[in-house]
Amino acid sequence: MKTKKFVFLFSLFLILTMVLGACAQAVPEVEKIVETVIVEVEGEQVVQEKVITATPAAEAEEPVAEGGPIVVGEGNLVPCQPIPEIPEAAAYSVASTSGIVSDVPQVEKPDMLKVRVEPQQTGNIYRVGSFEDVTTLNYWASNGPDNTVYNNFMLPERLTLYELTDKYFTFVPNLAAALPEPLAEEGDFWVVTIPLREDVSWSDGTPFTAEDVAFTANAVLDLGLISGNWVSWYDPNYLDHMEAVDTYTVKILYHTKPGLARHEYGTLQAPILSSAYWSPIVDAALEPVKALGDEPAEDALAAAQAEAHDVLFSHVPDGEPLAGAFLLTKWEQGAFLDDGAYPNYADKRLVVEQWANGAYRDSAGFETGAPEGDVETTYEFGPHVDAVVYSIYGSQDAAYLALQDGEVDFVLNSLGLQKGLADKLAQDPNLTVTENSVNGFRYLSFNTRRAPMNDCAFRQAVSVLIDKEFVTGTILQGVAFPQYAFVAPGNTAWYNSDILELGKGLERAQRTELAKAILKQAGFSWEGDVEPTWDEENRQVTQAGRLLLPDGTPVPELTMPAPSPGYDPLRSTFAIWIETWLNEFGIPLKANLAGFNVIVPIIFTEQDFDMYILGWSLDLFPSSLRDFFHTEQAVADGNNAGGYSNPDFDAAAEALLACESFETCGEIANELQMILSEELPYVVLFDTPMREAFRSDMVEYPWTTGLSGLQYGHRDGSMQSYTKIK
Repeated sequence: MKTKKFVFLFSLFLILTMVLGACAQAVPEVEKIVETVIVEVEGEQVVQEKVITATPAAEAEEPVAEGGPIVVGEGNLVPCQPIPEIPEAAAYSVASTSGIVSDVPQVEKPDMLKVRVEPQQTGNIYRVGSFEDVTTLNYWASNGPDNTVYNNFMLPERLTLYELTDKYFTFVPNLAAALPEPLAEEGDFWVVTIPLREDVSWSDGTPFTAEDVAFTANAVLDLGLISGNWVSWYDPNYLDHMEAVDTYTVKILYHTKPGLARHEYGTLQAPILSSAYWSPIVDAALEPVKALGDEPAEDALAAAQAEAHDVLFSHVPDGEPLAGAFLLTKWEQGAFLDDGAYPNYADKRLVVEQWANGAYRDSAGFETGAPEGDVETTYEFGPHVDAVVYSIYGSQDAAYLALQDGEVDFVLNSLGLQKGLADKLAQDPNLTVTENSVNGFRYLSFNTRRAPMNDCAFRQAVSVLIDKEFVTGTILQGVAFPQYAFVAPGNTAWYNSDILELGKGLERAQRTELAKAILKQAGFSWEGDVEPTWDEENRQVTQAGRLLLPDGTPVPELTMPAPSPGYDPLRSTFAIWIETWLNEFGIPLKANLAGFNVIVPIIFTEQDFDMYILGWSLDLFPSSLRDFFHTEQAVADGNNAGGYSNPDFDAAAEALLACESFETCGEIANELQMILSEELPYVVLFDTPMREAFRSDMVEYPWTTGLSGLQYGHRDGSMQSYTKIK
C-alpha cells in the first residue's frame, strides 16, 4: 500500500508541535463594592482591596439604553488607521496597576456540593464527571446551533471515512478500506472513488454501505447546513454531491477543486449517519424546500432551508443506529447520561502501534510512515468497559469532590484545572495530575453590526486597555498565560509569531494615552471634553466623560455576556476587569455573567450582544481562520456571531480552503493571522495549560501526554474506547 507524501510530512509537523509545545436571559446588573481584606498569598497574609459583587433582586430588569443599539449592518466596517505613536507624556515607566486590586472571584459554595447519581449501568463501568450537561441528543443539532464541547465529549461517536490517530495525528483509514487516491478531473468535476470496508454493521444489524456515506453528504447539501461543524465537513463551496457506485464504493464529486482543509481534513473526516433511520426524517424536513421546485429564488430557498433546519433539529432520536464503540442508553437531563458498549463494534480488539515520528501500524495489516526507533505507544481498541456513565454535577467544586471521593474516575473540563486545585489534588496518592499544551484560546468578541464595535479604532482601543499580563500574572497569580494569536502557540506548525500584539508590554499610563490617541485619530471625543488621564499620584485612571462617536452622539449602553464564576472564574475575572477599565474610560459597558449553556444561544442564535467572552477548542488545520470570520458564517447559528465582514479578508480566507501544500497553506494562514491581529474582530485574551486529574488507582489510559491532554482524547469517544478499569 503506497503512502502519500503529505501524510508523512503532516505527521512530522505535528510531532514538532508536540515536542515544542510538550472552550437565556441576561443576569441583572451587578454592583461593585471595594473593601479592604486580609488574604493569604503564598503563605503570607497581605492586605488587598477586593471587588465584592452584590447581586440585586432577580426581578430587576435591565434598563434599556437610550436610543437602543445602533445597527450598522454587515460590510459597514470602519477601516483601520495606522497605529499612532504613544504620546511622549506617557513614555515614562510606571507600575502596571489600577486603582483596584481584585482576587479571583470566589465561587459561592452551596449547601449541597455534590449530586450523587447511582449508575444506570452495572458491571465494569468507566465513570466520568461533568459540570455541564449535553443540550441535545440530535447529532445534526449538536454540530450545528448546539455545537458545544460537552455534546462532543458525551454523545456517542459517529464513524468517518478517515481519521487522525490520537496523540500523533497520523491520517489513517477508518471506514475506508485504503488511503485515498489523488483527486482527478472528470468532466466538470474533481472526483475520487473510495472503497469501503465490508465488516462494519450498524447497531440495528444492517450493514454499513456507500448509501450511508452518500446520504449524509447529500442531506447536508440539500438542507444548506453551514452552522457549527457542518461547513468544514461538507462545504457546498466545493462539494457538489456524492454517489454510491455500488454497495461498498462511494464517489465524491467536487465542482471546485478543494485543498487540504476541505478534502483531507474536511470531507474525508466527516461523520456518517444511518440512511435507513434518517432518510424519512430528512425527507420530511425538506418538504418546504421541495415545494419551491427547480431553481428557486435565493431568498425563498434560504427561508425554506431555515424552516427545514427547525424541523430536523427538533427531532428527538429514538433507537438511532450507531456503529461506534458505544451506544446511547439513557439521558436524565441534569443528572446523568449513559453510553453502553456496542458488542459488535468492528474495530474491537484492534491493536495499534505508533512511533514518535508519526509512523503507524495496526493488527489488521495497515501501516503508514517509516518507523524510526522503538514503538512509542501501543493501545488496543475496546470497549474494555460495559458502559461509560457521565454524572452531571452542579459545579466544578462538586465534580472534583466526587473525583476525590471515588465517585468518578475523571472529570471532563475543557477549561483545565486551576493551578491551586491541581496542586491540592496532586497530594492525593490515588490521583495523578497531568499538564499539557493546549490548542485553543479564550477571547472577547465584538458585534461588528453595531456601532462603535464596527469601528476598527474602537476595537483596537479596547484591546490596548485590556492588560492581559496584569490579570494573568498579578490577579490570577500565573494560573493562566496571556495570548494574542488566533492560532494557538502550541500548534507550532501553523502559529505566526510575527502578528501585531497590540498593547503588549505597555504600562497603564501608556495604555491610557495610546487608546486615547487611537480614538481621537478616528474622530471620537468625550462629553464635556473630560478625557481619561493617568493620575500618577493616586496611580489610577481618572474618570472620563462618556465617549462620543465621531458624529457626536454618545456611545450607547453596551452589554457583554460572559461565563459566571461558577463555570469559569478566570473568564469572569477578565469580564469584571474589562468592565472596570472601559467604564473609567467613558465606555458604558456592563458584564452579564451567566452559565455556559445560557450564553451560547444568546451569542450564536439570538446574536443579541455588543461584546461577549467565550472560548474555542481548535482543530489542527487552521481552517477556523476562515470559518470564524468569513461573511458566509455571519448568519444566525453561524460561527461568525460577531458579523465581521471584510471582502478582502474573505478572498484571502477562501484561498486557505483551496491550497494543496503545507507551504502554500502556511503562507496564507500567516497572512490571515496578520489581518486579524490588526482588525481585531476578537481580542484573544488568554488560555491555561491543560491540567487534568484522574483516578490512577482505578483507570488506565494508553497515554496521558499530548496536545490538549486527555480532554482532546475524549472528544468523539476514542479515549473512552481505550480506557481500562484496573
